[in-house]
Amino acid sequence: MARVPERIGHYEIQGLLGKGAMGEVYEGRDPNLDRRVALKVLGRKHQESSEFKERFLREGRSLAAMNHVNVVQVYFIGEFEGRPFLAMEFLDGEDIGGLIKKNGPLHPGDAAEVVRQSSVGLLEAKRAGVVHRDVKPSNLVVTKAGEVKVTDFGLAKALQEDLSITATGVFVGTPDYLAPEQAMGEDVDSSADVYALGCSLYHMCTGSPPFRKGGADDHYTAVVRRHLKAERPVLKTQIANFDEPLSDLCRRMMSRRPDVRPTLEELIEHLPAITARIGGQIPPRHAAVEIATEVPSAAPEPAASNVEDARGEAAAASKKTWAIAIVIGIVIGVVVSLITMMMVSK
Repeated sequence: MARVPERIGHYEIQGLLGKGAMGEVYEGRDPNLDRRVALKVLGRKHQESSEFKERFLREGRSLAAMNHVNVVQVYFIGEFEGRPFLAMEFLDGEDIGGLIKKNGPLHPGDAAEVVRQSSVGLLEAKRAGVVHRDVKPSNLVVTKAGEVKVTDFGLAKALQEDLSITATGVFVGTPDYLAPEQAMGEDVDSSADVYALGCSLYHMCTGSPPFRKGGADDHYTAVVRRHLKAERPVLKTQIANFDEPLSDLCRRMMSRRPDVRPTLEELIEHLPAITARIGGQIPPRHAAVEIATEVPSAAPEPAASNVEDARGEAAAASKKTWAIAIVIGIVIGVVVSLITMMMVSK
């Protein structure tokens, strides 16, 4: 077991909070300000990797560019034993993923309020030119003050930067909440975060991510394939007496088509009416639910499985039909004009 250092920079270390793929997180104290902090240190196995260092520092720069109640704050960036570290706001609370594991699904109104506050934080990130890219329940922390904080921007990518930290072709991200365009390696914007929020909303309300079936076929590739091909699960058909507007909103958020999904601004505009009607509070309550049907199968299907997808594709097809009709009309007009001129010349 690795030793816990007494100090990191000028911060006094109180203990190890956890270890993850990117490194360790310690609880610390800033003696100058008498303030608790969380210290995130890049793991030793990554300290020789310029790619991981860049990803780690990207998180720090991204967060430091924001100052918002719904985004975890960064106070300082430094170096410890050749490894970069971030001194961050200490969050006195629990993440949504952990709460679901301990106590089960959330009350739908409370889940909607988590999404609303998260949307506010992600909109602040959007305005700073940042896409989170890894939104999931475990990255949404509920504080004792009743605030939802979006954390772990380690996979975020500043849109205005040219540097790509995934040039090696290795995908980074969580498959359970993965937007189809992100899985395909396409450029992503904040609509990918909306998709992940939709999957997180489904998880909060049912207790399981939308494209998990259980069993051996829940491997990474199978889950990604379901995001790309499977029917979108619908909350109002999964849970008896579920709020229809919230169900419809969740389905739109999980649309395969980014242009069909609501924007972060639209979520912030529409969710308060839902939370006011069915009740929404933080810290969230938990609700016992009985799932009515299985998650839809991952069998291939037509691209337009949802109503909104079909409408989007129908609209596109209609525009294409009109464009072809206009071209044909122009051609016919030219031909008629030529024939008329030839007859007149005779």
